[in-house]
Amino acid sequence: MLRFIVRLFAAIGFLVVAAIVAAVVLATRHEPTLPDTVVLELDLKGPLAEGGTERFGGFLGHETTLREVLDTLERGRTDPRVKGLIAHFAGDGIGFAQAQELRGAIERFRASGRFAMAFAEAYGDNGSGNRSYLLASAFDEVWMQPLGLLSLTGLSAQVPFARGALDKLDVQPQLMQREEFKSFADTFTKTDFTPAHREMVEALLGDLTNQIVDGVAKSRRLAPAAVRAAMDKAPLLDKEALDAKLIDRLGYADEAKEAALRRANAPADADTVEPKEYLAVAGPANGSGPTIALIHAAGTITSGKSDKPGVGEVTAGAETIVQAIEDAAEDPAVKAILFRIDSGGGGVTASETIRRALTKARESGKPVIASMGDTAASGGYWIALAADRIVASPGTITGSIGVVAGKMSLNGLSERLGVHWGVVDTGRNAGMWSPLRPFSPSEEERLTAIIDASYATFLGRVAEARHMTPDQARAAAKGRVWSGAQARELGLVDDLGGVDGALRLAKQAAKLDPDTAVTLTAYPKPKSLLREIRDLASGKGDLVEAAALLAELRPALAQLSPLVQAARSGGVEARMPPLMLDR
Repeated sequence: MLRFIVRLFAAIGFLVVAAIVAAVVLATRHEPTLPDTVVLELDLKGPLAEGGTERFGGFLGHETTLREVLDTLERGRTDPRVKGLIAHFAGDGIGFAQAQELRGAIERFRASGRFAMAFAEAYGDNGSGNRSYLLASAFDEVWMQPLGLLSLTGLSAQVPFARGALDKLDVQPQLMQREEFKSFADTFTKTDFTPAHREMVEALLGDLTNQIVDGVAKSRRLAPAAVRAAMDKAPLLDKEALDAKLIDRLGYADEAKEAALRRANAPADADTVEPKEYLAVAGPANGSGPTIALIHAAGTITSGKSDKPGVGEVTAGAETIVQAIEDAAEDPAVKAILFRIDSGGGGVTASETIRRALTKARESGKPVIASMGDTAASGGYWIALAADRIVASPGTITGSIGVVAGKMSLNGLSERLGVHWGVVDTGRNAGMWSPLRPFSPSEEERLTAIIDASYATFLGRVAEARHMTPDQARAAAKGRVWSGAQARELGLVDDLGGVDGALRLAKQAAKLDPDTAVTLTAYPKPKSLLREIRDLASGKGDLVEAAALLAELRPALAQLSPLVQAARSGGVEARMPPLMLDR
């Protein structure tokens, strides 16, 4: 009854609001236009969504996507109306791969003769600003507000180790992983870094730091040693950043915007134009021609449907992704599949389901190009193995070829609380995944067999797909996390570049001319507003799902959730270790 009431009121409320908004829109609708002189304005203060995120036809807001910004820059560099752009920055909300992809797009935009201005109140301020400034440095004019800080401080990794807390609670972590660098379980079983874990993190951060230094030095025409010296001194005060030639102007947001419009020789009453407004009139750079399917796998890989709830984590559901792959493979208009991955992994069986669907798509004659975003590790790397070619940004977090499985035994905590559980089993391993008791010897034997078989399969998939010997595959694996640049050297990826570079490879694989305009079509296709309303009324809508989730708040230890879910289902996880940069 409660569920019915929630659905009823949610549906009625939404329909009333939608009717009012629709009436206003219809009453004021006019054909959008662009001025003769356009200055684009980008908001790069936070992460850009990888896939489409509009809910209810955009009535509940619009979240800018990476694809939208890339399309704006690509279309704008050939549009005579567009004279330049101004972008706003803040802290390190944007990831390494996205920052590097956008750097390339900004460089192409500037090479067309247009200007690009960056502005921030502070690049990091009370946090780090490494990635935001790395991207801003690609602009030809970098502004910062007076009293702002430039926090080009270098990278720091914080890795949680909760074994002490679990011991105090009498919670026994029983986790197995393959191999020594697969450190996801260390969060629960250790109190500090193991030598292998520390070696991996130090090597990864060292490579990413070199990428920052080299990128900034190239863009600002500075010696790498000068950038490192500034990094060791940072956070830099406003005048220090100016003296170090890391910024060009001190000023305020309104002054930077006015300066951008003056550079464009815009009329006195002119204003800037945001990506959504611009593309609504100008259209995307790739808007016509043969179809390339764009499929996203973003978030934790799970069975079932993909989800981006109001509460909880984003999931890449195998059911949703497989259906999208099958639809694209069966569509005769689709010439190739561009498979974009931004995932730290998840369930092994769900990952294998997606890999199999991509393999079948290739067998049907559809080329598949995998493009790695900020992260494509563990299960995220597993699903990339089915592609004809794998493209990663130098700063992509990838690899982590290993598996982890187990459970948390809550028996001690339960006994401490005075709760004793009577148990009746009908098989020797019937209660294997119960969190209420430790593994028995026979259950441990089964867990070892399961995890060894999963790891052996993972290594076999890598060796076959990457044309390696078993020894070469194992040397690149062992659960170790690599940067995209390191992975390229190891043969785990084919090319370094962003999603636009992957798109060029997709054209090549489809035997299309590199300069051919294509229609980049997202699969699954976005729901219509009418479909959203129908789903809402039937209890499948986002608002109803969010309301239901409020009654199921997740535990404070977010990283523990996937393992608890796996333990309930007897699953094995291919998941990268927790690694928080600059947090």
